[in-house]
Amino acid sequence: LLVAVLLLVLQSLRLWRRQREFSAVTESLLEREQLVNLGRLMAGIAHELNTPLGAVCCSFGTWQKAVTMIDEAAAELADPTADRDLPLSRMQKALNALHNSDPVLDQALERISQLVRELRLAGRGESEEPQPVDVNSLVRGTLLLLHHELQHAVEVKLELGEVSPVPGWPGPLGQVLLNLVLNARQALGDQGTITVSTVMDGDQVVVRVADDGPGLPSGCAERLFKPGFTTKSADDGTGLGLYITRKLVERHQGSITAGNGK
Repeated sequence: LLVAVLLLVLQSLRLWRRQREFSAVTESLLEREQLVNLGRLMAGIAHELNTPLGAVCCSFGTWQKAVTMIDEAAAELADPTADRDLPLSRMQKALNALHNSDPVLDQALERISQLVRELRLAGRGESEEPQPVDVNSLVRGTLLLLHHELQHAVEVKLELGEVSPVPGWPGPLGQVLLNLVLNARQALGDQGTITVSTVMDGDQVVVRVADDGPGLPSGCAERLFKPGFTTKSADDGTGLGLYITRKLVERHQGSITAGNGK
């Protein structure tokens, strides 16, 4: 009887030890999963902030150059013996650059504000109510944000039809368009054409972003929207852009596909 009791105690100790080991492993896996999710969240936020911040930096650079040009032109105009036509022309050119950068700054700051607002609400477990979104206006605003990325490299063609407003959130839908146009831009390399079109298909709005680049590699379309998958180098891509895009589209009860051809 004593031997049986000892064996039972030893068995209980082994079970207790294994239970502790199992609990420690489970806790470690949960912590690792939380870290992975946190890392993915932070990468997603960085990805969404990158373009509007880039637009702000580019516009700020334009402002600095324009102010310097105006200062130099004003100094020349202060000389009564100097020719006034040339400094006045340079001053007008600088003012035009300032006026042209205003809409870009407005769009970039609005996108950043939307993202911060959504993060604040998400932190409280809340979300904004969906609102009617003008898709064509969103397309134009997105292209403004990407002007510094597109202006010297590719041509953009707009084929915007008459489409109904869609219920949703302008920030996330704008991010969808931004990601798609950026991917088309990166697929083209140094030159090419991006075509953005909108059309009604029954009661649905269809947005198509196409480029005349080399196309997707064979078998790539099925994996394109999976997290971590990218056709770019490690320095150029995180594999999260299209994954985030699909999640945002699904949030709006929509669908997204990719492929080659017309």
